[in-house]
Amino acid sequence: AMQQCAPSQRSVVSRHRDLSALSTSRLGRSPVICCKKVAVECQAAGKQSTGSIRKSVLGLSTSGLRKVSSMASANGDAALEGVDDLLVIGPGVLGSYAGKLWRDARPHARVIGLTNTHTNHAKLEEMGMVPMLKGDLPKGSKFMHVLFSAPPSGAEDYPGEVAAATALWDSTAPGASFVFTSSMSVCSVDDGGAVTEEHCPLVAVGAGPSTDKLLAAEAATLMAGGNVLRLVGLYHAQRGAHTFFAKQLSVARPGDYVINLLHYEDASSIAVSILSGDGTGPFKGQVFLGCDNHPITFRDMMTAFAACPLTSADQPPMDWTIPDVGPKKSKRVTNPASRLALGGWAPKYASFQEFMKQGTDVFSTL
Repeated sequence: AMQQCAPSQRSVVSRHRDLSALSTSRLGRSPVICCKKVAVECQAAGKQSTGSIRKSVLGLSTSGLRKVSSMASANGDAALEGVDDLLVIGPGVLGSYAGKLWRDARPHARVIGLTNTHTNHAKLEEMGMVPMLKGDLPKGSKFMHVLFSAPPSGAEDYPGEVAAATALWDSTAPGASFVFTSSMSVCSVDDGGAVTEEHCPLVAVGAGPSTDKLLAAEAATLMAGGNVLRLVGLYHAQRGAHTFFAKQLSVARPGDYVINLLHYEDASSIAVSILSGDGTGPFKGQVFLGCDNHPITFRDMMTAFAACPLTSADQPPMDWTIPDVGPKKSKRVTNPASRLALGGWAPKYASFQEFMKQGTDVFSTL
């Protein structure tokens, strides 16, 4: 089996958009992505971002420490950072459910949900998590397992926040794992072509602020030895493109435009699978794709939504005001190498159409 590249050799950006090399990892003996070079553009972006790391590293707050200590006592746990404890930075829909899955499999573990505000703390506690404000994390805290699932919209210096998160990760501990949830928007394919782990050319640095943030955040993750999970469009029963379109009588989109989807439960599940490793050790410095392998057009998505037994009978048909674009637009994403590396991982909801046959999920009651 081929050895992994050193973190400093991994790249998430290529000036010529060439492919990252697909190697065989000794962790799981299956294809995973191992990047060969760090592009000059990403190095520059990383230097600018990491300049704020020390400003972002979270300090001591007595009230937060008291809160964690009291909850630890209630749970019968002794240490703040146990071997199976998980730090979730940005426990939104994906992060909070991933935390629940982690704790369901490890009842003794503590899952810390790091947030910017108190808004969702009660809900996180109901899910078995220990919510904390960023400033309440004791100085010097280190966690073996870290999930960064906060969106770019929540930070002025997103790559710097991700880099700061890697400083909270005890990367040298046996079994340590780190996952950063990125987006397939960093993939440049838009001609209707197939995208896999082997073929995922990246947009050029400078193409836009949103992709620049993600590329720099990916670079910070990989250089620290963490893993990147690039996700397609996420949805659940009450959230996603289908609910947005359903509120409109006409949509300024071509009905035949192809999108790639994955249910939030499955996005959480694949993140936890990466964090858990392959049974022989943790994944380090790898790039995974998260998708259901069933690309779908906007029109077919809304047809499936309309046919859902829980959809209102009064739901009007969609009026797509932009003419069809044909098969030469967008991308069609599948993730065979990620599934193989994760021991045959597969989504609970095989496709959007399959989900809509029932239309309910855990988020309907949370």
